Amino acid sequence: MANHVYITADSPCDLPRELIQKYDIAITPLTISLGMDAHLDGVDIQISDIFDYHERTGDTAKTSAVAPQTYIDLFSRLTRDGDEVVHIALSSKISSTCQNAQIAASEVSGVYVIDSLALHTGMAHLVLEACDRRERGMNAAQIAQEITALIPKVQTSFMVNTLDYLKAGGRCSALTAFGANLLGIKPCIGMTDGALGVAKKYRGKVERVYRQYIDDRLADVSAIDTRRAFVSHSGLDENFFNSLLDYVKSKNIFDEVLTSIAGCTISTHSGPDAFALIYMTK
Repeated sequence: MANHVYITADSPCDLPRELIQKYDIAITPLTISLGMDAHLDGVDIQISDIFDYHERTGDTAKTSAVAPQTYIDLFSRLTRDGDEVVHIALSSKISSTCQNAQIAASEVSGVYVIDSLALHTGMAHLVLEACDRRERGMNAAQIAQEITALIPKVQTSFMVNTLDYLKAGGRCSALTAFGANLLGIKPCIGMTDGALGVAKKYRGKVERVYRQYIDDRLADVSAIDTRRAFVSHSGLDENFFNSLLDYVKSKNIFDEVLTSIAGCTISTHSGPDAFALIYMTK
């Protein structure tokens, strides 16, 4: 009988809980610190706590990588009966989490760590692709090889409504944030080779800008893998988010459109009212 393959991932993949349960995915939470108080992403802190803290203090939460020992404990437990693990890690370009997972994997046999070079539901796409391959009977080495080949196909980007959180976290200058907010600029943050940068700048009210972002993202349908897309947000008004979700669905491009709420790691930097449409290319 073939060994079981466990799929694990870092918490910034922001997979909906029902999918985590359906595919029996083990999530390793990053640490979120509000001042001196430390919490586990997705366990004992909500994104509203992140935003409330910023409003009260003018500071942002701080994120810390998963410790190597945490990975060692998890990987050892999952592989003790000869089973295998494929771990989807947060991009090594923005966190030491991946490096720590790789350190742990060097001490535990049967573990394959994949540097997703992605975050948020860009990671989630890879996690679900890994689960699909496990269901088809692939072993961990085969899954890791195929998922690694898919990494360049993940198209990760998101819109932010304010640069205040990126400024407070040292991701952009105060002058840049002030100018963008003064001029009503809404930047699209994109990921290239695992690193974040401004992909495009929009100007205007968020209702119009977010729809334009969707239009731009879906302009070249011929290049898109239409099997699945994730639409997500960090605390948008429910009715507004649903209108954006319906707008994506009205394009009739994707076989499946999944929704997600950004977790605390992502929301610490994106701030409230961020929006993302993330898919893969062919």
